[in-house]
Amino acid sequence: MKKLLILNENNLVVPQFEKLLAAEPQISYEEYQGDLQDMTGYAKRLKDVDWIFSAVGPLDVDLDFGELFDAIDEVQPPLSHFVMLSYAGVDDELETVPVYEGVKDSKEFIKQQRYAIKIVDEAEIPYSIIRMTKLTDQAGLNYQLFNEGTAMPYGEVSSGAVAKLAFEMFNNNDFINRSVGIISK
Repeated sequence: MKKLLILNENNLVVPQFEKLLAAEPQISYEEYQGDLQDMTGYAKRLKDVDWIFSAVGPLDVDLDFGELFDAIDEVQPPLSHFVMLSYAGVDDELETVPVYEGVKDSKEFIKQQRYAIKIVDEAEIPYSIIRMTKLTDQAGLNYQLFNEGTAMPYGEVSSGAVAKLAFEMFNNNDFINRSVGIISK
């Protein structure tokens, strides 16, 4: 039995992800309901957590992760995989200039995303980063992946496709210590 903690900030992917989890009896999960910038709140939920799925942001994810990883350092849960949703563009991989929904200052936004990824990387916990393009609630589970450092087009990706990839990352222990871009096929 694996214990999964979900961090969600109104992300379209989480309901789709939870549907996949509901069909998997070997995974128990909880969606964190506290303040995303409260180390004490995280600490109360981290005991015995094997996996974390982060769907926070788009803004201030670096501040959220500062508190989260302080709590992880304090509690020392048996984490074996951390999957983070981020955004295409953090690796300068896009062929066009993106427009990030709900973001006024793209340069500051990218800095925050990069710093959050750095926090994850330096924690030395096995992780996977999913760099999303424009997220939609359209049907469709087919996707195309782009390795870090590879140019990719800016397009759309369905929340279901991202949820499917995240679920596969956990279930198959795939894409460890890697960052992949995703668009719908």
